[in-house]
Amino acid sequence: MSKFKLLFTEYFDIEESILTNYGALNICLSSDIPLFIDPFLLFASEKTEYKKLHKHVVDHLLFLKKYATENEFKDIDLRLFRFPEIKQNWLGLAQYGNGGKGLGPRFAKNAIKAFNGFYKSFGEEKITDETHIEKLTLLNSGVGKDFISDFSTNLIYEYLLEYTEKFAITNLKESQVTEFSIRCKFNKETKTWQPRTFKLPYFFREKGGDFILLTPLDILTIDEAIINSSDFYNNFNNVTRSIGNDSLRTAINDYFRSHLPRKPKKKDRFKAFVQTVEQYPDLVDLYIRIKEDSKKVAGAIAFSKIEEIREHLIDALTPLCNLLNENSEFYTVKPNSYDEALKRANYLKDVIENNDGYRIFYDGSRPIAKEDTIQRIFRLTWYASPYDVNSEVNNGRGPADYKVSFGSGDSTIVEFKLAKSSSLQTNLENQTNIYKAASKSSSDISVVLCYTSADIRKVNRILKLIGKEGHENIIIIDATPKISASKVK
Repeated sequence: MSKFKLLFTEYFDIEESILTNYGALNICLSSDIPLFIDPFLLFASEKTEYKKLHKHVVDHLLFLKKYATENEFKDIDLRLFRFPEIKQNWLGLAQYGNGGKGLGPRFAKNAIKAFNGFYKSFGEEKITDETHIEKLTLLNSGVGKDFISDFSTNLIYEYLLEYTEKFAITNLKESQVTEFSIRCKFNKETKTWQPRTFKLPYFFREKGGDFILLTPLDILTIDEAIINSSDFYNNFNNVTRSIGNDSLRTAINDYFRSHLPRKPKKKDRFKAFVQTVEQYPDLVDLYIRIKEDSKKVAGAIAFSKIEEIREHLIDALTPLCNLLNENSEFYTVKPNSYDEALKRANYLKDVIENNDGYRIFYDGSRPIAKEDTIQRIFRLTWYASPYDVNSEVNNGRGPADYKVSFGSGDSTIVEFKLAKSSSLQTNLENQTNIYKAASKSSSDISVVLCYTSADIRKVNRILKLIGKEGHENIIIIDATPKISASKVK
């Protein structure tokens, strides 16, 4: 076992195959993994318990709809629409830690408005096989994918707790499991969440450690839910072509074209799309019906994406941390935020270039193309730092990759980029300075990952052009394959 206890299996000293055979995700216990529960996968599954869970999720939303429409905005208890993020599953969009906002008053007001407006017929569908909660996100700008994740997780919370408890009792030591009383079952009569006691894995190595929640792999997705507004817009032509009534199909297409300016841009097309769907609301159900008809394909695509994030991110964490620990002082430097960020970035450069670390950034012979994945790998190597390392910090001028700080007066912005990026020159020239001003950070560092010799030449050419050649705070990492490198163990 590795000395780094980043992953669930490493923390509890069990073989990864045990968790894999159980069907659960091997979560990272230092930061969220960018995955979330997709209710469509519950619907699409052949498992009876998943189908029951999907019905339970939909039924609760219908309960809220009935409550909201009966009261017509009067004397509504907004607390019934509050669904906190369940952080103990270590899933979500937070790149550092596992905290999140969940669904609060804003969601409540948007949902109530939707139920009393465009979505007043929600639950009365005639075109689709079942009702889907994702429907609320397709034309409602105030209800997004966070709603799908947080709402679904809260409604299947009891199942996830039982699922985790079963694994813990069977596979973990008694010292690694303890009892927690958790509110997870909703009582419709009293309109309150009731507690149950579970024996769960927890952070037994830390004093007062919180519990840990496992999630089945086959209900997880990445990026967007299978039913989502972008996909609806991109498949609008397919939706209209599925209409059997020629006259209606022609009327819809004519209505869409009539709302386009002479030379439409993307935003004009999207606006016309929204207006058309508002005029012909059955288009929403026709789109969802197409998804229902291809549910097996959708499930297979979701699973392949999960495998990709597992291979690129989860499997890379421990080998990279071990390399950094064995071949550098990455985990010992503690000067100021700029020095630590700079030294760690340079240690990362050395390990990637000289100690086979470059292999972490490849899927076989194919390089990982997403900056997001690389940024997450870099962030997770910082778990042993006393500094506050916040990811995607947005202080009004767009998000920076990282803000490393130690107190209010000592902070550094770190930007991580791929050399192949078409906006690299602009980023190196202006971006970190903008973020520094917005974040009141005194220093900045840019790290550029290069996969080819051409990438390296491109970066050097840009640096010469903008007068930043040789600057210590611009670190070029050569991640080209090394012929003589030994295998990473």
